Amino acid sequence: MDSPQDTALNENQQRNVVVTCQYINKLLADLEHSFIEARSNSPFSRYVNDLAPAEQRLVQDYIARVRTQLVRVLSGQGLSPTPRRVGVRYSILTHLAFVDIAVEELKPHYMRGYGAVAPEASAALNGIVEELHGTIGQLTRYLSVDRTEDLHSRLERIGASADRSLLDTLEELITKYGLVEFRSALATILDTLERRGLELAVFGRVSTGKSSLLNRLLGRDVLPVGVTPITAVPTRIGFGREPRLRVWFADGPSRELDVSALPEYASERENPANTKRVLRLVVELPAPFLESGVTLVDTPGLGSLATAGAEETLAYLPHCDVAAVLVDASSTITSEDLATVGSLLDAGIRVSVLLSKVDLLNETDREAALAYMRQMLTREFRAPVSVVPISVKPDFDSLFQQWQEAELGPLIVDQERERQKAAARKTEILRSQLEAALRRWSSVDQHPSAEGIAGATRGADTTLQTASGEITVLERRIDDITVLLPRRAPEIISRAAELINGKRDPQAALGDAFRQIAGDTARDISHDLQELSSSLMAACRQVSSSVEWVGESIEASNGDHRFREVPVPQLPPEIEVPAQGAERILGHGLARSIVAKRLEHAVGEAVKSTLDSYAAVLRRWALNNLDEIRLEWAATTDALRADIDRQLGHTQRASVSPQELQSDLQRLAVTPAADESVVGTGDRHTRTRDS
Repeated sequence: MDSPQDTALNENQQRNVVVTCQYINKLLADLEHSFIEARSNSPFSRYVNDLAPAEQRLVQDYIARVRTQLVRVLSGQGLSPTPRRVGVRYSILTHLAFVDIAVEELKPHYMRGYGAVAPEASAALNGIVEELHGTIGQLTRYLSVDRTEDLHSRLERIGASADRSLLDTLEELITKYGLVEFRSALATILDTLERRGLELAVFGRVSTGKSSLLNRLLGRDVLPVGVTPITAVPTRIGFGREPRLRVWFADGPSRELDVSALPEYASERENPANTKRVLRLVVELPAPFLESGVTLVDTPGLGSLATAGAEETLAYLPHCDVAAVLVDASSTITSEDLATVGSLLDAGIRVSVLLSKVDLLNETDREAALAYMRQMLTREFRAPVSVVPISVKPDFDSLFQQWQEAELGPLIVDQERERQKAAARKTEILRSQLEAALRRWSSVDQHPSAEGIAGATRGADTTLQTASGEITVLERRIDDITVLLPRRAPEIISRAAELINGKRDPQAALGDAFRQIAGDTARDISHDLQELSSSLMAACRQVSSSVEWVGESIEASNGDHRFREVPVPQLPPEIEVPAQGAERILGHGLARSIVAKRLEHAVGEAVKSTLDSYAAVLRRWALNNLDEIRLEWAATTDALRADIDRQLGHTQRASVSPQELQSDLQRLAVTPAADESVVGTGDRHTRTRDS
């Protein structure tokens, strides 16, 4: 803070002047905000504008005059009125983090400080927290992608095209009816139309070989490869004359770096949970494969311990044109894999499943694995999904070449058409969703008993809220169970002593006791997850029926989650049980007690430490599965909740007549859209428009 030499104020006095002027400006901003709040439709608005337009202009002019005087006062003292400026996007994201914390404090166990919470109130509070967390999370993910232009301006820029008429209609109706839940999908379609070339993204669980596959395509080792969770944010790789890396940050300017610096920002080890607040990573390389215009995307691994990375991947899902989902041949297809394929198909994206690391299987096992996977995918999605064996090992180069020629070759040759087809698929899905939303709107307006439907809707809202609360309840139960698990070490010792006393081998007895008791906990949690999934889908179907849902049927899941890959409890081989003495000649109870004490002394701490580690792994596995359920629940109920809010009058409804609403529905039904042939293999969406 510079000041002229002749100022009579010392440093502390100067600081006080600046702070006071900033405070006055804040109060003036609050005055201005009162005008905005008075014009809003918020049910929480504290103000009504009782000023005439001329009076309001007068007040605003005086506010501007006071600010001018403040600037002159500071300037006269050689002081600056402007602190370090922060982007609005960063400010909003920061405030949303605090909003999320405030929502968290509505949970029942925080509210107990204000008195005992009744069971019915506890269920309602948990549901409120889940719903608000979900909405705040959606906005946070949306803001994490830079969209500085409004949708209408972007539509103007794409010019005339086969999709333009439908997109104009979609944008107009989304704005007209305040259907904010569809704006992100429309922005994603515009992302697809605006860019050049095709975007091919690679998805899969951790260590399925995503980065190795992309490195093989690029002909050089660019992406970090390892068995630990890596790739904190999606990494885009496109063509460039010179190798370079560009990194965009949420709280600072972008940086241009050498490609060798990529692991510093893209790996979980060096950027855990994206603590460096990276928004985008773009690598440019002079690779022949990229010269055609194809952009490759390496995504964070799903189902990993790095849940923040998984969230980045789930947020990115709708943005690509074509997707390859890798499944490790040494394991089996999991619920995470099926959820990823399903989400991609739901977003209108062409999907191929790659059975990776097939070098680990002999030819017979490979064919069996391929047949099983094709059968599983066809049964799950009721349509065939391409499944291709692949390996990056030199001895299996023929499989890699076959995949390139059969799958990638046609895409690269006709990538502009593929990109347009991807945009058309996404547009048709959005059209059908918007049409369903307006039909639901129409059904409410035409209902013979507005009071009756309002009562049913309130009941439906309560049902959804209670069901959402079950997610929070199970989350807390998982925490409680896994925290208590290490305390069961004495129980394992006692059980092992009983088995040893029954003439079992001591080493095997301890291992069996450990697997039995720790495994019981894992099975209990798995059962609870399955029950929750089934319960949520049952509640969703009940609500959709009670409010006369006329949109797409609730079939995102039948509750039959496949909670595979439960972490197996296993004692490390270095824990050795000492040989036992002649305790068996003593009475059964005394012998067991002596063996238990000897085991406790020899391996008690090692068993407790291993149990503690297993509890942490089990907790993370359970919470990852719970997050999957939570995301599916939010996706399934989002449009339904928005309808309920409008039916109950909690959101401002567009003032339109039934005739105008029917006219808008007809516009959606007859607007030219993509040809049927653009629907990709495995697409679960069919046309629902009326003739």
